[in-house]
Amino acid sequence: MEKNIDYLFNDVPLYAKEEFKVFELKEGVYELNETEMSNFVKYIGLNKNKIVTYCHKCKKEFPFNIEKSCGKLEHDINFTYYMSITKTPKGSMTPPIPGRIEMSSGFLHGMQPPYNKEMLLNNIIWYIEYYCECTNNDAHRYLMMISIELKDGKFIVRKIGQNPSMITIKGFDFDKYKKILERLNAYEDYKKADLSNADQFYVGAYAYLRRIFEKMINFYLGSKKIEDEHMDKKIEAVKEEFDPRVRKLLKNLYGILSISIHELDEEQSKEYYGYLKAVIDMQLEYMNTEEEKSKQSKELESVISKITNLVKK
Repeated sequence: MEKNIDYLFNDVPLYAKEEFKVFELKEGVYELNETEMSNFVKYIGLNKNKIVTYCHKCKKEFPFNIEKSCGKLEHDINFTYYMSITKTPKGSMTPPIPGRIEMSSGFLHGMQPPYNKEMLLNNIIWYIEYYCECTNNDAHRYLMMISIELKDGKFIVRKIGQNPSMITIKGFDFDKYKKILERLNAYEDYKKADLSNADQFYVGAYAYLRRIFEKMINFYLGSKKIEDEHMDKKIEAVKEEFDPRVRKLLKNLYGILSISIHELDEEQSKEYYGYLKAVIDMQLEYMNTEEEKSKQSKELESVISKITNLVKK
């Protein structure tokens, strides 16, 4: 996924940081990394006047117009924003203009790199607010706020505010499988899994999904007794209850489930979460479909029975 302003708004949780090593220290001087500068500019999106996101009031994805307000940043009469990054040189009758970055393009004005280590500013923080209006209804408005810190040649970007929350914007549909999840006694686990994942608590999110899958297995086992209580044996005993597409994944799934939670780091939990969530959602959809088929079948049997009785009369 491209890390641009849409990604920053739609997918990055609060207080998560993204680092861009724009200036690299080499032999006592900071040299410009043009690729990292380009990535940084793309990420904060000051050259963009729209984002695309889900409007939770329109119940549909739309482009949103953006207006920006930049704290601690300088601007000219055309409201082109600049970020000063170097100190003012001393000891010269006509000192050069300090280095500054044009925020919408990444162009450098004034002093050009390489910069002496002492010249590049350090531990400076700026703020940008993004005011977003839905193009379908301008009364539907969002807000995002980020901080940008310059530290040791790196720009560190954090999302420090968003309204409404990502959970609202992403439009999590917790009720789609509510009846089935309640039957499994797993509805609260399902909600907590997505909420933990949205808050970047991946180990916790994965733990909730693992619990749901275990409850699903025990639901299918019912009162059935098996000699070996290990998860692989339980899965083998109930595999025919699963969507045929899911059955093919069960062997790999057991390998993931057999790893202790304490052995996983956040990145592994994040990766396994996506896999396990897809499997669980696929099975919940299968259960939902099978239940609907059963309902339709019973309704059809009832209609046919009535018609049969009428014919006999």
